[in-house]
Amino acid sequence: MLNSLNKKYPFNDNLKVNTRSIAAVSLGIFLFLLFFQPFQVQNPDFNNRLIILATFGAITLVLLSIFRLVIPSIFITAFSEERWTILKEILIDLLFVICNSVAFAFFARYVGRIPMTFPIVINIVIISITAAAVVVVTNQFYLLKKKVQKLEIPLEETNAKETIEIPEEIEFESENKSEYFTLFLEQLILIRSANNYIEIIYKQNDEIKKKLIRSTMKSTENLLKKYAEIVRCHRSCMVNKNYIKKVSRGTDGLTLNLFDYPQEIPVSRQYVLRLKESLKTA
Repeated sequence: MLNSLNKKYPFNDNLKVNTRSIAAVSLGIFLFLLFFQPFQVQNPDFNNRLIILATFGAITLVLLSIFRLVIPSIFITAFSEERWTILKEILIDLLFVICNSVAFAFFARYVGRIPMTFPIVINIVIISITAAAVVVVTNQFYLLKKKVQKLEIPLEETNAKETIEIPEEIEFESENKSEYFTLFLEQLILIRSANNYIEIIYKQNDEIKKKLIRSTMKSTENLLKKYAEIVRCHRSCMVNKNYIKKVSRGTDGLTLNLFDYPQEIPVSRQYVLRLKESLKTA
């Protein structure tokens, strides 16, 4: 579960899209409160009621701007695509929901003179959750649209005979050629030596799986030498550098922390230079 929460999650840093979605959500809250009146503002003056309801929208506007625009612009590295994760996205959304709900409750009670009954509190929380959800969905829709546009090949740059590159498969075979195992390069996380076998650790359908093949690390390294993504880091281990999350230095030397794999991977001194050169070309 924790590994799933630590997966990379794209953060939308597009100012124009964020500004539009924040403004739309804030306006939507004002219109919802105006037409459906879930808070039942008891102010006899219509203009005052409008100001009170508009302030609820303004509160959301300010808080969303702080969490989605101001804080990311200050802590740029923390909100970068390489470091942003599902867990961080959940935490910042939860923090917004809490702050927005508390701000709504204080304003409703002490300015709007709205009695804080249980249904009112539930409405406040639901409105806050909905506001956060709409922003998240809007951002994800924008990022998905952006990915699709990147995948589209301009027609003027292609011809009818051009073929689409299919991801290459890696075929492992045992020493006695009695067993074969195939998977795509992007599925492979790492390979470890296990006595007279190699242990292939890979990802399939969001699950981490293992496969034992009777083979040696030397023959496996020869098989994979054409793949720049696979790098030897230890006499008993080689990793897919696309899964490297962090390189740490400890008393025993360098270690690797991988995405979707909980154990630290040691780096032998003889492979440190090779690893560094490989990561420079990532």
